[in-house]
Amino acid sequence: MEYLYNKQLKRIRSDWKGNPHDGTEFQYIDRPFKPDWKVIFKMMLSKNPQAKAKRKDDWRPEVHHDSSYLDTTEDFIVWLGHASFLIQINGKRILTDPVFYNIALLQRFVPIPIELDDLTNLDYLILSHDHRDHCDKKSLTAVLEHANPTILTTLKMNNVIQSWVGDTPIQEAGWYQMYETKDVEIIFLPSQHWCRRGLTDFNRVLWGSFIIRTPEKTIYFGGDSASGKHFEEIGKLFPNIDVCMLGIGAYKPDFMMQEVHTSPAEAKDAFEQLGAKKMIPMHYGTYDLSWEPISEPFYNIQSLFEGTPEKLLPLGVGEPYFFNSKL
Repeated sequence: MEYLYNKQLKRIRSDWKGNPHDGTEFQYIDRPFKPDWKVIFKMMLSKNPQAKAKRKDDWRPEVHHDSSYLDTTEDFIVWLGHASFLIQINGKRILTDPVFYNIALLQRFVPIPIELDDLTNLDYLILSHDHRDHCDKKSLTAVLEHANPTILTTLKMNNVIQSWVGDTPIQEAGWYQMYETKDVEIIFLPSQHWCRRGLTDFNRVLWGSFIIRTPEKTIYFGGDSASGKHFEEIGKLFPNIDVCMLGIGAYKPDFMMQEVHTSPAEAKDAFEQLGAKKMIPMHYGTYDLSWEPISEPFYNIQSLFEGTPEKLLPLGVGEPYFFNSKL
């Protein structure tokens, strides 16, 4: 077993020796997971008890096409659908997991809320892992036609994207490592997930989440993750998270999804473990990845925050949250 990290980047935990790797695959620290074909076939052959409700559910996230926030110097977060966010903080613009089109057999249900050629001054582009709903060649190359950001990503991701991005600078990090950035700190952290784009490349690429912070603000972008002890640990490492973005969709059936995604209830638990002040839900309403009706995550998360609605920011697609807002 070897322990991998980027020797050119700073580690924020002196006791962390790197991500375990057996020479082929990244290994799990906590709960081992590997997709089992028996479970996949069970999902394919089982009857969805919500199939009728799912067929009737024509709800879609509200879409905002006003992109005047691009002309402001204020700090903001804009949800662009699924796990894609445009973040402006301390004068830097950051784009997370850009996926803007139909992917494989999956239709995108909402339009792109901005023109990609408006992203000319993008500073950093974050890729959390290699799954196609987070790392998409068409979307990535479309963004890079108009911008020249530094890509901040995970160990071994270069093997996936290098031929797509040409000479675009790439920094790969292991968990608990800080990227080399200006005017904002960006740190790669754990999540409970997995990686694979084909049939034989399981966990060849690392997966994770991110802290984005300045002296005044701290943002947590959760990438993809199931429930796990990493949320509490991250909350202790970064005790002043202002806003966290957490997935609330693709959680049914439990026997397939519970090891890789959080349900609305599990996301609220993660929010509380992180100790964040506000939560922006993501990973719902854009693609149909699972059994639950498309509107269910949206309504369930609001119900769970019924007693503290000021802590939840259920943004529409293309809707900005300004940090000086009273929301």
